[in-house]
Order: sequence, then C-alpha cells, then structure tokens
Amino acid sequence: MDAMNVRAIILSLFLSVMTVVPVSATVAVEQFTDPEFVVNQGYSQLTAEDVFMSKSRAAGKPIEPLYPQNQNALVRGWKAFWGYIDPAHDEVDRIHHNIKPSASFSDL
Repeated sequence: MDAMNVRAIILSLFLSVMTVVPVSATVAVEQFTDPEFVVNQGYSQLTAEDVFMSKSRAAGKPIEPLYPQNQNALVRGWKAFWGYIDPAHDEVDRIHHNIKPSASFSDL
C-alpha cells in the first residue's frame, strides 16, 4: 500500500471512532437546585433562597435563611415593634421559622 492509502485508512478510522464515541455529560437535580448554581444562572438571591427553602421543607430539615440581611438595631427594633402592633404585617423573617402544630406561649 502506498502512503496515500494508509493516510486515508487512518483518517477514516479516526473519523469513525470520533463519530461513535458519545459525549455523556450529566447534571444531577441537586446540582440544578444548588443556590450557588441558581444565582450563577442569573436568578436573584431571593429565588435561590426560595428553592433552598422548598428543598429543606421537602427533606424535613430545619429552615434557615441563606443570605442574612444586615440591619442596624433601630430598624430591627422598629420592625419588631410594628410586627407586634400589627399582626397582619408579614415580615420576611417569619417565613423562615418552622411551623409548629401546637400552640405555644410565643404565639401570643
């Protein structure tokens, strides 16, 4: 065989091997719902925190905020006072508390 036929055979073998080998990259559900992944895909931190809370509730884990908000003492005090006066006021912090099936003294 001459050099041209050998090159053609090697090239055809290389091309046939490249077309037969599939690329199999898989991403697990846990990777899609990871808060860092969600934020890196362009969603807000609030959306990432909502996904994290839904996963924690489904798994029965305690729910804690992912991204704590830094507020000074005056703002925290005013929100606590306003929440005490107006029970219909929905604070963001109340969403993160675990729901207890029985009444307690803290409900008053």
